[in-house]
Amino acid sequence: MNTRSKRVWTVAILLFVATEAVGFQLRGPLLPSIQRTFATSTELLGLVATAGTAGFVLSVLAVGFVAGRLDIRLALLASAALVGVSVLAVGLAPSFAVLLGALFVRGVATGPFRALDRAVLGHLYPDSRARVFNRYAVVWALGAATGPLVASVAVDLGDWRYAYLGLGVAFLPAVVLLGSLDLPASVAAERPLSVAKLRTVVRRPAVAGMTGGLVLSGGVEGSLFTWLPYFAATHAGLADGSLLLFAYLLAYAPARLVYSHLVERIEPSTLVLCVAGAAAPLVVVLTLVEGRLALFGTAFLLGACVSGIFPTLSAVGVDAAPAFSGPVNAIATAAGFTGIATAPVAVGVIAARAGIARGLWLLPLFLVGFVVVVGTTRRRMDTGRERPPTTGQ
Repeated sequence: MNTRSKRVWTVAILLFVATEAVGFQLRGPLLPSIQRTFATSTELLGLVATAGTAGFVLSVLAVGFVAGRLDIRLALLASAALVGVSVLAVGLAPSFAVLLGALFVRGVATGPFRALDRAVLGHLYPDSRARVFNRYAVVWALGAATGPLVASVAVDLGDWRYAYLGLGVAFLPAVVLLGSLDLPASVAAERPLSVAKLRTVVRRPAVAGMTGGLVLSGGVEGSLFTWLPYFAATHAGLADGSLLLFAYLLAYAPARLVYSHLVERIEPSTLVLCVAGAAAPLVVVLTLVEGRLALFGTAFLLGACVSGIFPTLSAVGVDAAPAFSGPVNAIATAAGFTGIATAPVAVGVIAARAGIARGLWLLPLFLVGFVVVVGTTRRRMDTGRERPPTTGQ
């Protein structure tokens, strides 16, 4: 595959990822506006997050497990096009039920792309998966940090729907690029996965450890995405709680860029153990500090630490089974989103009884569990029961 074609594939994938990340961070800031539009109860409003996440997790797993049997280019193209259409449908929804349906379709449609995109990148850049996955994550972070700003502009213009209508159109460049590309020959290395082989792959220490670790780290990220604005407004007394989430997300891009270089000098599991260990006390500090500067500074540092976990640890799993990078990538993505979807509920239960600050104290426990899981995985790999393949295999 020539260099130009590789670059165009990379640009097409990253365009979709950045645009999708904007949409992922629109839901939280726009919830009050959606509630006012449809006169929806707070209990039903929680279905906005559930509708998109449930379909996404099922879709990403289903597609990832059959990646070796798919026309990957067609799957990516169809996924990107359907996501754009479903996002437009969210913006045009005449009722809350239709909005939930459009969000569910959007989640299902997003699954194939997210199940395959990093697998394609892994085959395009087999000698530097951890670095490429971190740079992929930088692009996602830039889009995610833009989401709250897009939501704010739409509300200022008078209608939250503008955010989704504009976002739907923004998927068009990625669709056009994908429609003009041929499938990279290197992606032919993706092998079909039988049930028996799936069991073997999942039982590999690197893949099993990656899965458990990403559920826990996803729980930390999901809880912060969901509850940080609420914490800022109710506990810290900020007039605009979304600004603290913006500060947290703002750290993701530069931090992940740094990690993309560090993974070439530091063993990846060592790196994630260090950043998880640093993040645990920062969560506690966040709930105790007073003063805007200390609060925003702590949130930024916390984002810098947490941001390095998912892309680096997922690369460890893919490196353990590069011929099955589609299924392993799907497992990684589903594990992270399982944590994102479930842990905030536990935080909310504690917050309802003891306050949001106490609820966030659950996150250091997740991080300690993460260190135990990944540390155990590393020891099992070091004993020789599984050693990661050398770069490029």
